[in-house]
Amino acid sequence: MAKADKDGIVRDRRTGIVLARKNRHPLADLFKDIPMGEGLPGMHMDPMAEHILAIHVVDNLGFVPSNAPLYKAVPDPDSLNATGTDRVLWVPINTPDPIVDELDEPIVVADISNYDPDQIAALEMQLQQKKIADKLLEQADPQVRGEGDF
Repeated sequence: MAKADKDGIVRDRRTGIVLARKNRHPLADLFKDIPMGEGLPGMHMDPMAEHILAIHVVDNLGFVPSNAPLYKAVPDPDSLNATGTDRVLWVPINTPDPIVDELDEPIVVADISNYDPDQIAALEMQLQQKKIADKLLEQADPQVRGEGDF
């Protein structure tokens, strides 16, 4: 049988294991968008899964975060447009917080959600070609960029 204590924590009376909490676990965000590797989005979980993991890892196993963390979570500015959800990026603790630019109008791009693999590959090729052309122009002499006197 389980019963909530005065802090809203529900424990198994026999074992003392934390089964639930009345409110979201205060450390649940430690499990938000866990890094998966270079160029990959973080592993995104349902908020309830983050909460349950925090209960198990922190309350039941006793792991607590370091007082001197190596990484911090910062808002991913592209996540809302890319995934429809607010996500975070984990960066070294000494990384300056990002400056959030407030745009007057949202930037509208083509909806590619229905593209097939060939269309995605063609789009990626176009993007790569554009990046190369921009880089070459950036590195060109001012006259080539149209900035110098002829």
